[in-house]
Amino acid sequence: MLKNRQEGLTTLHGIWITIVVSSLFIEFARLVDATGWIELVNQSSLKLYFLAVFTGTILSLRAYHHWAPKLAQLTWTEALTLTKQQMIRLSLVLLAFVFLAKDASVSRLFIGSFLLLASVAVLACNKFLPPLICRMVFKTNTIPTLFIGSPAAIGRLHDWIRAKSNLGVDAVGFVCKQSHVESAAGIEVPHLGTVGDLDGILRDRVIGQIILLQNYLSSEENQRVIAMAQKNGSRLHVFNNWAQEFNHPIVVDHEGEYTFFTLDDEPLENPINRIFKRAFDIAFALPVVAFLLPPLVFVVWLMQRRQSPGPVFYTQPRTGMTKRPFNILKFRTMYVRRPGDEAQQARKDDDRIYPFGRFLRRTSLDEIPQFINVLVGDMSVAGPRPHLMKHDEQFSEMLESYYTRHFVKPGITGLAQAKGFRGEISEKALLERRVGYDIHYINNWSFVLDLQIVVATFRQVLFPPRSAY
Repeated sequence: MLKNRQEGLTTLHGIWITIVVSSLFIEFARLVDATGWIELVNQSSLKLYFLAVFTGTILSLRAYHHWAPKLAQLTWTEALTLTKQQMIRLSLVLLAFVFLAKDASVSRLFIGSFLLLASVAVLACNKFLPPLICRMVFKTNTIPTLFIGSPAAIGRLHDWIRAKSNLGVDAVGFVCKQSHVESAAGIEVPHLGTVGDLDGILRDRVIGQIILLQNYLSSEENQRVIAMAQKNGSRLHVFNNWAQEFNHPIVVDHEGEYTFFTLDDEPLENPINRIFKRAFDIAFALPVVAFLLPPLVFVVWLMQRRQSPGPVFYTQPRTGMTKRPFNILKFRTMYVRRPGDEAQQARKDDDRIYPFGRFLRRTSLDEIPQFINVLVGDMSVAGPRPHLMKHDEQFSEMLESYYTRHFVKPGITGLAQAKGFRGEISEKALLERRVGYDIHYINNWSFVLDLQIVVATFRQVLFPPRSAY
């Protein structure tokens, strides 16, 4: 019931977004044509651009996939983030159309002005339209809901109950094994009695839905609850609270008639997503290796001859995807290494780094040879940064979830680095933040996220954070 209502809300909202953006394009074109403010393309091209806007808007609705559970209660920040994701998709479709059509007559000012207006309109719709749809569709179609579970578990459902009230969930009360429940913080649902009172409660009250917390009752008790629900015409939903039991988010995998629960969602296990990511890696790395790397090698070689004679490159074994070892390639930024200090992290004002090497590290130019690793398939442009094998062992002792970051290929840059986490890992809190971003990347990968990481990395190359040394 809830899933279908949520899907319905998302679909209705998507339809209205498509209508609003398409109508905005038509009216904006009419206004511009009437005022002569911007020189428009010819009418035949304008119709094709309308088709591109319509197609781009439809594709942008895929952004709702991750936002659907909270669509009806987005904060301004969340609505802005969602709108940004949608407008990036719409902009990419329009730019692709301009490129493929080779249309030199289109007014860039017209396209840019329309995208700006569309961003404002979509932001307003994302913020205000879903609650309005909920009030119109679900306000008179509420589902009186009874919960079965422990008082502590019901208290932890407080935020969920409040959120789902937009979809018409009316929490009328809960029953548990205790006959008396002391008032506890977070429990706003009234206590109606014990599980033994359930049959009478269902007869005396209109209960459209029962939510049973998993593993709370015995198998025999579960069967009795199912029978009473069916007898009284009440829907029955089993709430899986394993996320709280495991203290970790749970992802459901449906394999035909079998259902599995896993700790991580992995978009890159989809071969189509892997093909897109690999194509992006090659398209990005090939020009860098062909055009940027050769002159940079020459400059680094000259500076090394003056400041630190020795090999231009530095290779070192690292752990890759599924913990497979590979040799990472970097410009040498330190003096020829002393035996025994290979596993020592670089520190601020480290005397092992020669002057030009310090510049290379601060600007991340020492990482450029790793695009060769990308071309041969050991690394990706974006992904969790690979650490020394010895550090992997140390960090895995500090953080249980550390090796989760090896579910995907390591990257030249990553989400943690894009957020400013670079340099030495001096304490557990820093490691937790970095690994947290890595796991978020694994569970929420998208082509747009890779683009955002690359753009943020370019920004940090120009304006390096203080942790870059």
